[in-house]
Amino acid sequence: MAPPATPYQPYAESHKDPGGPGDARPSSMQILKDCNAIGALKGKTVLITGCSAGLGVETARAMYEAGATVFAAARDMKKLDGVIEDIVKNAENKSGPKPQPLELHLDSLDSVRKAAEEFKQKSGGQLNILINNAGVMAAPYGTTQDGLETQIGVNHFAHFLLFQLLKPLLLDSAKKSGSPSRVINVTSAGHRFNSLTFHDKPTLDAWNRGEGYVNWGAYGSAKTANIWMANAIDRKYGSQGIHAWSVHPGGIQTELARHLTPEDFAMFGEEMLKVMMTKIYKSTSQGAATTVWVAVSPHFEGKNGGQYLEDAGETTLVGEKADLMAPGHAPHAYDEEKEEGLWKLSCEVVGVSDD
Repeated sequence: MAPPATPYQPYAESHKDPGGPGDARPSSMQILKDCNAIGALKGKTVLITGCSAGLGVETARAMYEAGATVFAAARDMKKLDGVIEDIVKNAENKSGPKPQPLELHLDSLDSVRKAAEEFKQKSGGQLNILINNAGVMAAPYGTTQDGLETQIGVNHFAHFLLFQLLKPLLLDSAKKSGSPSRVINVTSAGHRFNSLTFHDKPTLDAWNRGEGYVNWGAYGSAKTANIWMANAIDRKYGSQGIHAWSVHPGGIQTELARHLTPEDFAMFGEEMLKVMMTKIYKSTSQGAATTVWVAVSPHFEGKNGGQYLEDAGETTLVGEKADLMAPGHAPHAYDEEKEEGLWKLSCEVVGVSDD
């Protein structure tokens, strides 16, 4: 899989001179309207992780406006209930069924299995769009309930297992509807911090013990894993009716930054932070725009899968001396051999067969 020679960037003009949150860059609602997608997903089922705050809320809001049957997953059910009530109360289009909450703790593979079973029962076996949105960023060293380093465990392995458990539904729904299913992994420009630092069980075990751990390096590895997973899904299952993409939402002020320390902010430099806050950062709705674009745009109907996307557009290779806020993907974002290595390792870790 490789990026397109001529990337499709319909919103390039609005991203040339950013003016901060709420500027001319598209919001998720603008994307829906531009794609004539208000109510267009009626009869389709969407599952989104990380819906209690931030991008997940705005993504769920947009999918509800699109008329889909939305399953909103999160760990804080009380908070999630409030989110769902707000989505329904403030929606312009209320034609779809009320979003359904789904309890999911991504730091536990058992919780992923339980949530997948609950979803299968409540959804009637239908799933057309899976959006792996939840994540943690630059966390101090720690492990999940399964002994996995927190960032790779939550951001990658939990979502990998969720996909594997729901894969039969995605395949079956594509056949029944005649419309390919879509899988969207929310990644980050932070993938440029680091390629994946392990490719086999022994080195992964060392990583899980915290050997050589650096919070931003671990984040880069986890976000690279999100990209490689999406690339591999598209390569393996595109011909069977599942296409996949990875999406960088851009800079947004959300709860994702809860682990950042003064030292982390100092790493960017005072001048860069000022530019980020006043010009580059997006509103939460603008941050969800690329995910929503991939979910509803005809440009991705059964084609153009296996790509890293940002700013509601396809991307090119980032410049060698570009800063983190510059657009583009790292050279290691597309590496079929390493993608296959991660796939096999992930199957072993979460306990599924490699087909």
